[in-house]
Amino acid sequence: MSRQKVFWYLAAVCAVAGTLLNRVSGVRFTALLFWCACGALICYAFLDLAAAKRRWAVWCRRILTGVIALGFAFFLVIETIVLRGAQGDADGAEASCVLILGAGVNGTVPSLTLRTRLDAALDYLADKPDIPVIVSGCQGQGEDITEAECMARYLTAHGLDASRIRKEERATSTRTNFVYTLALLPELGIDPAQPFVFVTSDYHVARANYITKKLGMTEENAHAVAAKMPRGAYYALLNANFSVREAFALANEMLLGVDLDI
Repeated sequence: MSRQKVFWYLAAVCAVAGTLLNRVSGVRFTALLFWCACGALICYAFLDLAAAKRRWAVWCRRILTGVIALGFAFFLVIETIVLRGAQGDADGAEASCVLILGAGVNGTVPSLTLRTRLDAALDYLADKPDIPVIVSGCQGQGEDITEAECMARYLTAHGLDASRIRKEERATSTRTNFVYTLALLPELGIDPAQPFVFVTSDYHVARANYITKKLGMTEENAHAVAAKMPRGAYYALLNANFSVREAFALANEMLLGVDLDI
């Protein structure tokens, strides 16, 4: 089998895989990556065909190979940071308040990601009856209420006293979750320099910690509770998709300084 045929067959496999994954709710980012791989393989097939007669095609193929190799190596480094950082450090930490970072809302119902964060927060708060809770997140596309309102409803429905909850409803990103919450703390009689705990998904902890440090906080200021997906093959697929997607978001934050919640 010629090399061009191998490229075409692999491109077809990636196209089919991307199409199938695109039908699975929650893993469309991985589907997009398969389609990108399909496009790259098609480029390789054409360049390999042209390389027999055109010198420029040889150099284009080498450049494309180098760019993909460097990009993949950089991705592995960032993904390692995401996976190694996917754990909490809030156990035993003194906390002035608990901040729950928002995620998607389906109408008025918390998405799976948001529900795992809320359940993790409830577990953490079970033996801490006096710590105030801040829920942070605005109203996004497809959401009938703000993420903060959705979280407040869920927490009170599961036994948390409504008087403990303060809603921050302006934040549109991880960075603004922290910025607006820190600005809110003096209204609650809390010194922003005091340690606090934030709750987010395990794959998101590394980027959240990176952002807190850029905002001037130390490891003693901000402690994480890492919410995990339920067990099961589908949830493992979801978690893998989110972890890969998070690597791109963290790379964007590191390279461009833009907090892109994708």
